[in-house]
Amino acid sequence: MDYYGLFPKFKLNRPLAEGEKEHQLKQGRYIDLGTQSIIPDNKVISISSSYLELVDKYYSAKGFISLIGAFGFFSCSLMLILTCIDTLPNIEWRLSTSTKLFLSFSFLLVPAIILTFKILKTEWFAWTHYPVRFDRKNRLVHVFRLDGSTYSVPWDSVFFTSGLNHRKEFNKDYYISGHVLADDNQTVIDTFCLPATHSDRRELERHWEFVRRYMEEGPESVIGVVNFCLPIAKKREGFRFGLLYLLSGCNGAPLFLFPFFFVLFFIFSVPRYIAMVTSKIPVWPESIESLCKVAADDPYLVDASSNSKHPWRDIFKKSSPDSEKP
Repeated sequence: MDYYGLFPKFKLNRPLAEGEKEHQLKQGRYIDLGTQSIIPDNKVISISSSYLELVDKYYSAKGFISLIGAFGFFSCSLMLILTCIDTLPNIEWRLSTSTKLFLSFSFLLVPAIILTFKILKTEWFAWTHYPVRFDRKNRLVHVFRLDGSTYSVPWDSVFFTSGLNHRKEFNKDYYISGHVLADDNQTVIDTFCLPATHSDRRELERHWEFVRRYMEEGPESVIGVVNFCLPIAKKREGFRFGLLYLLSGCNGAPLFLFPFFFVLFFIFSVPRYIAMVTSKIPVWPESIESLCKVAADDPYLVDASSNSKHPWRDIFKKSSPDSEKP
């Protein structure tokens, strides 16, 4: 998992890095995936002839960072409160040994409380998700920012790349960035991400091709692989679905590890649910909605209402290679 962009924020007003140029994903260029197929990767909110809406790259792992933040914030706050209760009534307000210890301990705890609260705020009291809408008819990409504002950028002008603009470490996945460039075509002035992440950069091409083919070849080229949509359009994710979605990440793992993963992800699902309950639901402005009208009889309209009635079974079901091909 990789929270870069959420915490810390992306670096803007900077030149493109060489790695980003090297691994550019170009519009209009078909990628031969061989025996593999394109994948929506359980990241689609809805698809139609008009637009494709995806979640952000932080959605899948939501709950992990707030668990760390909550543990740090509440434990440090409790330690500071207990220290004050135990020390303040008996402290002598001069530079005695006990006074120095109390001040030193407070100087350590207060910054820790502030830092962990900032980490906590990245998921709690924020937004349930940050959608990206690929407007095929108008050849635009509509982006929902972390602060709740939105912007639109022409599809053909976005610089897409799987080259990281930060150091790749063992616990960081590759992802696909969409850079909005200044007039010099070199300076990054804004960045959004496609939702797929993977430790193998080649695997990202399958998701990139899903988006690219939709925008450039139409919904008929990708609709065959969209068999599940996230039930989060204009509403919050429920606790049961949040737990299910976390567990879907271990699809393919050995069966004997499932009890361990269930306990682990159940723990993570609690701060995830708190994040959903305390956060606002993203709403596109009317100026964007007016561009993305969907006909009632659209043959390519698929959203959560089309999902199976047995998500606990079907989200783990492995499709055959033939069934995945559009």
